[in-house]
Amino acid sequence: MQFRFLAALTLMGLILTVPLRGLQAESEPVAQPGFIPPALPVSDQPYSEDDRVVIDKDDRQPVLTSAYPYSAIGRIDWVLADGRSLGYCTGTLIGRDLVLTNAHCLQHPRTNQLVQPGQYQQGRDRIVFKAGMVRGVAQVEAAVRTFESGWARGTAAADDWAILKLERPLGDRVGYLGWLDANFTNPNVVSAVAGKLRLVGYAGDFPTVALREFGRAGDTAGQHEGCSVIEGHNQGPLAGLIFHACDTNPGASGSAIFARFDDGSYQVLGLHAGANELHREVVLPTGDRTRYLNRGVQVNRWSSAAQRLK
Repeated sequence: MQFRFLAALTLMGLILTVPLRGLQAESEPVAQPGFIPPALPVSDQPYSEDDRVVIDKDDRQPVLTSAYPYSAIGRIDWVLADGRSLGYCTGTLIGRDLVLTNAHCLQHPRTNQLVQPGQYQQGRDRIVFKAGMVRGVAQVEAAVRTFESGWARGTAAADDWAILKLERPLGDRVGYLGWLDANFTNPNVVSAVAGKLRLVGYAGDFPTVALREFGRAGDTAGQHEGCSVIEGHNQGPLAGLIFHACDTNPGASGSAIFARFDDGSYQVLGLHAGANELHREVVLPTGDRTRYLNRGVQVNRWSSAAQRLK
Protein backbone atom coordinates (compact mmCIF):
# COMPACT_ATOMS: atom_id res chain seq x y z
CA MET A 1 0.00 0.00 0.00
CA GLN A 2 1.42 3.37 -0.99
CA PHE A 3 1.06 6.36 1.28
CA ARG A 4 1.41 9.97 0.09
CA PHE A 5 2.53 12.43 2.76
CA LEU A 6 2.72 16.19 2.90
CA ALA A 7 6.23 17.56 2.63
CA ALA A 8 7.90 20.14 4.83
CA LEU A 9 5.49 19.91 7.78
CA THR A 10 6.89 22.06 10.58
CA LEU A 11 5.86 22.57 14.19
CA MET A 12 3.85 25.79 14.40
CA GLY A 13 3.87 25.91 18.21
CA LEU A 14 1.35 24.39 20.59
CA ILE A 15 -1.63 26.59 21.46
CA LEU A 16 -4.85 25.53 23.08
CA THR A 17 -7.38 26.74 20.54
CA VAL A 18 -7.98 26.30 16.84
CA PRO A 19 -9.75 28.87 14.63
CA LEU A 20 -12.99 27.53 13.16
CA ARG A 21 -12.71 29.43 9.88
CA GLY A 22 -11.37 27.38 6.99
CA LEU A 23 -11.42 23.95 8.69
CA GLN A 24 -14.81 22.75 7.54
CA ALA A 25 -15.36 20.73 4.37
CA GLU A 26 -16.90 22.97 1.72
CA SER A 27 -19.94 20.75 1.04
CA GLU A 28 -20.90 20.07 4.65
CA PRO A 29 -23.42 21.90 6.88
CA VAL A 30 -22.35 24.00 9.84
CA ALA A 31 -20.56 22.40 12.77
CA GLN A 32 -22.74 20.37 15.14
CA PRO A 33 -22.65 21.90 18.63
CA GLY A 34 -21.91 20.03 21.82
CA PHE A 35 -23.52 20.63 25.21
CA ILE A 36 -22.01 21.72 28.53
CA PRO A 37 -24.40 21.31 31.50
CA PRO A 38 -24.72 24.69 33.27
CA ALA A 39 -23.62 23.31 36.65
CA LEU A 40 -20.66 21.35 35.28
CA PRO A 41 -17.21 22.95 35.44
CA VAL A 42 -15.07 23.13 32.31
CA SER A 43 -11.34 22.45 32.42
CA ASP A 44 -8.73 22.27 29.71
CA GLN A 45 -6.36 20.36 32.01
CA PRO A 46 -6.62 16.59 32.50
CA TYR A 47 -5.50 16.75 36.13
CA SER A 48 -7.80 17.38 39.32
CA GLU A 49 7.10 -0.04 27.98
CA ASP A 50 5.81 1.82 24.79
CA ASP A 51 4.07 -0.16 22.06
CA ARG A 52 4.46 0.45 18.35
CA VAL A 53 1.51 2.84 18.19
CA VAL A 54 3.01 5.02 20.91
CA ILE A 55 5.25 7.11 18.68
CA ASP A 56 8.70 7.96 20.06
CA LYS A 57 8.27 8.88 23.75
CA ASP A 58 4.94 8.35 25.49
CA ASP A 59 3.17 11.73 25.70
CA ARG A 60 0.05 10.52 27.52
CA GLN A 61 -0.97 12.04 30.84
CA PRO A 62 -3.63 10.63 33.21
CA VAL A 63 -7.07 12.22 33.05
CA LEU A 64 -8.13 12.74 36.67
CA THR A 65 -10.79 15.41 36.39
CA SER A 66 -14.58 15.06 36.15
CA ALA A 67 -14.90 18.44 34.41
CA TYR A 68 -16.12 18.85 30.83
CA PRO A 69 -15.02 17.77 28.18
CA TYR A 70 -13.48 14.76 29.97
CA SER A 71 -16.82 13.99 31.65
CA ALA A 72 -18.22 13.07 28.21
CA ILE A 73 -15.49 10.49 27.47
CA GLY A 74 -15.73 7.00 28.93
CA ARG A 75 -14.97 3.32 28.73
CA ILE A 76 -17.18 0.87 26.84
CA ASP A 77 -17.38 -2.58 28.47
CA TRP A 78 -18.95 -5.84 27.41
CA VAL A 79 -20.74 -7.00 30.57
CA LEU A 80 -21.75 -10.67 30.50
CA ALA A 81 -24.97 -12.05 31.96
CA ASP A 82 -23.01 -13.34 34.98
CA GLY A 83 -21.72 -9.83 35.72
CA ARG A 84 -18.17 -10.33 34.44
CA SER A 85 -16.67 -7.66 32.17
CA LEU A 86 -14.70 -8.79 29.14
CA GLY A 87 -12.93 -6.43 26.78
CA TYR A 88 -13.34 -2.72 26.46
CA CYS A 89 -12.98 0.23 24.13
CA THR A 90 -13.28 4.00 24.46
CA GLY A 91 -16.30 6.07 23.55
CA THR A 92 -17.36 9.72 23.49
CA LEU A 93 -20.80 11.21 24.00
CA ILE A 94 -21.79 13.22 20.90
CA GLY A 95 -25.46 13.60 21.83
CA ARG A 96 -27.77 13.28 24.83
CA ASP A 97 -27.77 9.49 24.48
CA LEU A 98 -25.34 8.85 21.61
CA VAL A 99 -21.82 7.47 21.98
CA LEU A 100 -19.24 7.43 19.18
CA THR A 101 -16.86 4.46 18.98
CA ASN A 102 -15.49 1.88 16.51
CA ALA A 103 -17.45 -0.86 14.77
CA HIS A 104 -14.84 -3.42 15.78
CA CYS A 105 -15.75 -2.71 19.43
CA LEU A 106 -19.03 -4.51 18.69
CA GLN A 107 -17.23 -7.84 18.30
CA HIS A 108 -18.27 -10.11 21.16
CA PRO A 109 -15.16 -10.76 23.32
CA ARG A 110 -15.91 -14.48 23.65
CA THR A 111 -16.64 -15.24 19.99
CA ASN A 112 -14.90 -12.37 18.15
CA GLN A 113 -18.02 -12.22 16.00
CA LEU A 114 -19.46 -8.84 15.05
CA VAL A 115 -22.83 -8.42 16.75
CA GLN A 116 -25.63 -6.91 14.66
CA PRO A 117 -28.40 -4.76 16.22
CA GLY A 118 -30.98 -7.52 15.77
CA GLN A 119 -28.75 -9.97 17.67
CA TYR A 120 -27.99 -7.63 20.56
CA GLN A 121 -30.02 -8.45 23.65
CA GLN A 122 -29.72 -5.94 26.45
CA GLY A 123 -30.07 -7.61 29.88
CA ARG A 124 -28.00 -10.67 28.90
CA ASP A 125 -24.56 -9.96 27.47
CA ARG A 126 -24.76 -6.21 27.11
CA ILE A 127 -22.59 -3.21 26.27
CA VAL A 128 -22.24 -0.56 28.99
CA PHE A 129 -20.85 2.97 28.60
CA LYS A 130 -19.09 4.25 31.74
CA ALA A 131 -18.67 8.02 31.51
CA GLY A 132 -15.74 9.85 33.08
CA MET A 133 -14.12 6.76 34.60
CA VAL A 134 -11.16 7.56 36.90
CA ARG A 135 -9.37 4.82 38.86
CA GLY A 136 -12.05 2.36 37.77
CA VAL A 137 -14.99 4.43 39.04
CA ALA A 138 -17.39 6.06 36.56
CA GLN A 139 -19.41 9.22 37.17
CA VAL A 140 -22.48 7.65 35.55
CA GLU A 141 -23.13 4.67 33.32
CA ALA A 142 -25.84 3.28 31.07
CA ALA A 143 -26.38 0.17 28.98
CA VAL A 144 -26.59 0.40 25.21
CA ARG A 145 -30.12 -0.01 23.87
CA THR A 146 -29.27 -0.33 20.18
CA PHE A 147 -26.64 0.87 17.73
CA GLU A 148 -25.78 1.59 14.12
CA SER A 149 -22.50 0.41 12.63
CA GLY A 150 -20.49 1.24 9.54
CA TRP A 151 -19.67 -2.46 9.31
CA ALA A 152 -23.30 -3.46 8.75
CA ARG A 153 -22.42 -4.57 5.18
CA GLY A 154 -18.65 -5.00 5.22
CA THR A 155 -15.46 -4.31 7.11
CA ALA A 156 -13.85 -1.44 5.21
CA ALA A 157 -11.32 0.43 7.37
CA ALA A 158 -13.01 3.77 6.64
CA ASP A 159 -16.32 2.40 7.95
CA ASP A 160 -14.93 1.31 11.32
CA TRP A 161 -17.39 3.46 13.23
CA ALA A 162 -20.42 2.85 15.42
CA ILE A 163 -23.01 5.08 17.08
CA LEU A 164 -24.40 3.58 20.30
CA LYS A 165 -27.86 4.58 21.54
CA LEU A 166 -27.99 4.49 25.35
CA GLU A 167 -30.94 3.56 27.54
CA ARG A 168 -30.63 6.90 29.36
CA PRO A 169 -29.55 10.42 28.22
CA LEU A 170 -26.29 10.65 30.18
CA GLY A 171 -25.33 13.71 28.14
CA ASP A 172 -27.85 15.81 30.06
CA ARG A 173 -25.67 15.33 33.13
CA VAL A 174 -22.10 15.05 31.82
CA GLY A 175 -22.41 16.92 28.52
CA TYR A 176 -21.41 15.89 25.02
CA LEU A 177 -19.02 17.03 22.32
CA GLY A 178 -19.93 18.54 18.98
CA TRP A 179 -18.35 17.56 15.69
CA LEU A 180 -16.95 19.22 12.59
CA ASP A 181 -16.15 17.66 9.21
CA ALA A 182 -12.68 19.11 8.69
CA ASN A 183 -11.28 18.74 5.18
CA PHE A 184 -7.97 16.98 5.90
CA THR A 185 -7.24 16.62 2.19
CA ASN A 186 -6.50 20.37 2.28
CA PRO A 187 -2.86 21.03 3.31
CA ASN A 188 -3.92 24.30 4.94
CA VAL A 189 -6.31 22.45 7.25
CA VAL A 190 -3.66 19.88 8.16
CA SER A 191 -1.24 22.71 8.95
CA ALA A 192 -3.85 24.68 10.93
CA VAL A 193 -4.37 21.86 13.45
CA ALA A 194 -0.78 20.60 13.57
CA GLY A 195 0.18 20.19 17.23
CA LYS A 196 -3.26 21.25 18.45
CA LEU A 197 -5.26 18.00 18.59
CA ARG A 198 -5.85 15.65 21.52
CA LEU A 199 -6.90 12.08 22.03
CA VAL A 200 -8.22 10.59 25.29
CA GLY A 201 -8.43 6.82 25.55
CA TYR A 202 -8.59 3.89 27.98
CA ALA A 203 -5.61 1.99 26.61
CA GLY A 204 -4.72 -1.45 27.93
CA ASP A 205 -1.19 -0.34 28.82
CA PHE A 206 -2.19 2.87 30.66
CA PRO A 207 -1.70 3.90 33.40
CA THR A 208 1.78 2.48 32.92
CA VAL A 209 3.68 0.87 35.77
CA ALA A 210 5.25 4.23 36.59
CA LEU A 211 1.76 5.73 36.95
CA ARG A 212 0.09 2.82 38.73
CA GLU A 213 -1.05 5.16 41.55
CA PHE A 214 -3.80 6.17 39.13
CA GLY A 215 -5.22 2.64 38.91
CA ARG A 216 -4.77 -0.54 36.96
CA ALA A 217 -4.27 -0.49 33.21
CA GLY A 218 -7.54 0.63 31.62
CA ASP A 219 -8.96 2.15 34.81
CA THR A 220 -7.95 5.75 34.04
CA ALA A 221 -7.80 7.40 30.64
CA GLY A 222 -4.65 8.88 29.18
CA GLN A 223 -4.57 12.04 27.11
CA HIS A 224 -2.09 12.94 24.39
CA GLU A 225 -2.43 16.67 23.92
CA GLY A 226 -0.65 18.46 21.10
CA CYS A 227 -0.72 15.78 18.39
CA SER A 228 -1.44 16.07 14.68
CA VAL A 229 -3.27 14.63 11.72
CA ILE A 230 -0.69 13.97 9.02
CA GLU A 231 -2.96 13.42 6.03
CA GLY A 232 -6.51 12.68 4.94
CA HIS A 233 -7.83 10.85 1.88
CA ASN A 234 -11.05 11.30 -0.08
CA GLN A 235 -10.30 9.14 -3.13
CA GLY A 236 -9.06 5.66 -3.94
CA PRO A 237 -8.64 2.75 -1.51
CA LEU A 238 -7.84 5.10 1.40
CA ALA A 239 -10.96 7.26 0.94
CA GLY A 240 -12.50 8.24 4.25
CA LEU A 241 -9.32 7.67 6.28
CA ILE A 242 -6.99 10.00 8.11
CA PHE A 243 -3.56 9.20 9.54
CA HIS A 244 -2.50 10.76 12.83
CA ALA A 245 0.36 10.77 15.33
CA CYS A 246 -1.58 10.72 18.62
CA ASP A 247 -0.28 8.10 21.09
CA THR A 248 -2.64 5.16 21.62
CA ASN A 249 -2.71 1.44 22.33
CA PRO A 250 -5.42 -1.26 22.24
CA GLY A 251 -8.33 -0.23 24.47
CA ALA A 252 -8.15 3.29 23.08
CA SER A 253 -10.04 2.08 20.01
CA GLY A 254 -13.02 4.36 19.49
CA SER A 255 -11.32 7.44 20.93
CA ALA A 256 -12.36 10.75 19.45
CA ILE A 257 -9.70 13.04 17.99
CA PHE A 258 -10.82 16.48 19.07
CA ALA A 259 -9.75 20.07 19.63
CA ARG A 260 -10.73 23.15 21.56
CA PHE A 261 -11.75 25.97 19.25
CA ASP A 262 -11.41 29.72 19.54
CA ASP A 263 -15.02 30.08 20.73
CA GLY A 264 -14.35 27.74 23.67
CA SER A 265 -16.17 24.76 22.14
CA TYR A 266 -14.77 21.24 21.85
CA GLN A 267 -15.32 19.54 18.50
CA VAL A 268 -14.63 16.01 17.30
CA LEU A 269 -12.56 16.07 14.10
CA GLY A 270 -11.93 12.35 13.66
CA LEU A 271 -12.25 8.87 15.16
CA HIS A 272 -9.20 6.75 16.04
CA ALA A 273 -9.45 3.19 14.73
CA GLY A 274 -6.09 1.40 14.54
CA ALA A 275 -2.44 1.53 13.47
CA ASN A 276 -0.45 1.09 10.27
CA GLU A 277 3.19 0.31 9.56
CA LEU A 278 4.40 2.39 6.61
CA HIS A 279 6.74 1.40 3.80
CA ARG A 280 9.11 4.24 4.73
CA GLU A 281 9.88 6.67 7.54
CA VAL A 282 8.03 9.98 7.69
CA VAL A 283 8.87 13.17 9.57
CA LEU A 284 6.18 14.37 12.00
CA PRO A 285 5.41 18.04 12.75
CA THR A 286 7.40 17.59 15.98
CA GLY A 287 10.49 16.61 14.02
CA ASP A 288 10.28 12.97 15.16
CA ARG A 289 10.72 10.24 12.54
CA THR A 290 8.53 7.13 12.50
CA ARG A 291 7.44 4.20 10.37
CA TYR A 292 4.21 3.85 12.36
CA LEU A 293 1.12 6.01 12.23
CA ASN A 294 -2.34 5.62 13.67
CA ARG A 295 -5.36 5.33 11.45
CA GLY A 296 -8.64 7.18 11.90
CA VAL A 297 -12.06 7.62 10.32
CA GLN A 298 -13.26 10.93 8.94
CA VAL A 299 -16.32 12.61 10.45
CA ASN A 300 -18.28 12.48 7.20
CA ARG A 301 -18.36 8.66 7.36
CA TRP A 302 -20.58 8.65 10.47
CA SER A 303 -22.15 12.12 10.83
CA SER A 304 -25.34 11.31 8.91
CA ALA A 305 -26.00 8.27 11.13
CA ALA A 306 -25.51 10.42 14.22
CA GLN A 307 -28.05 12.91 12.89
CA ARG A 308 -30.60 10.14 12.25
CA LEU A 309 -30.24 8.67 15.73
CA LYS A 310 -30.69 11.96 17.59
